Amino acid sequence: MRPAWQHDAPRDLPWQVADFRKAHFSHQTLPNGQIQLEIDHLPLQSITPEMLAWWYRVLPISTIEINGTTHPLYHIFHLTEHGQLWVVEAANDGSPGMGEGSLVARREWFGPHDSEGAGRVISISAQGLIVRPEVAGVQMGEIRHLFNATTTGSHYRVESLIGVEWPVVGPAFNYLLRHTVFTEDMLREWERHQVEEVSMLNYYLPQLYAQRAGDYHFELEVNQELTGLKSGSNRQHLAASTQYFR
Repeated sequence: MRPAWQHDAPRDLPWQVADFRKAHFSHQTLPNGQIQLEIDHLPLQSITPEMLAWWYRVLPISTIEINGTTHPLYHIFHLTEHGQLWVVEAANDGSPGMGEGSLVARREWFGPHDSEGAGRVISISAQGLIVRPEVAGVQMGEIRHLFNATTTGSHYRVESLIGVEWPVVGPAFNYLLRHTVFTEDMLREWERHQVEEVSMLNYYLPQLYAQRAGDYHFELEVNQELTGLKSGSNRQHLAASTQYFR
């Protein structure tokens, strides 16, 4: 069922938002008008590629109870800019969650830019996740999440291609995309958002992965004093980050 579009309230959790400027990211316009965007995320400590693949598999269908309050798992992936994530079409093998062949829809926002879309999962494994954005059955690029093990955890890289490769009319269509949806300001906010959400995994993914033998509901106890910042501080950090682009 398609959920109502809404901006959910920020989660009152103490995890500090990472400084996205410490990551490496860039985007450029290709000769055919497509957008190429690349991100090398901040290091993930004690997180394996297998954990990352599992995280995405269960993300659309799971809930988490933190200090007595239940949240959609998607809401703790980014504390202030995630709305809804749901499976529109099941995986080819019928498995729940985000599996090969599934169509997964999302609603989120990047600063002032609301974003709604769906993506077809092409593959998901410990090597990475490949998703192709899809509108009315038409695929418009590809987003590759690449996972590699390191001595301390994982290196997470994203390689995105946004737009179409149609002959003749493709460049004009891509021009329209760049000037109405994927504007320069939106791309910068999207890059920030991606770095912030992936860095959040350092706070909880190993603990959740240890509970994977159960159902799709997880529990986590968070000590506000030990972890420091509440969502109000995170909102101030976000405002400062957004101001960086202006």
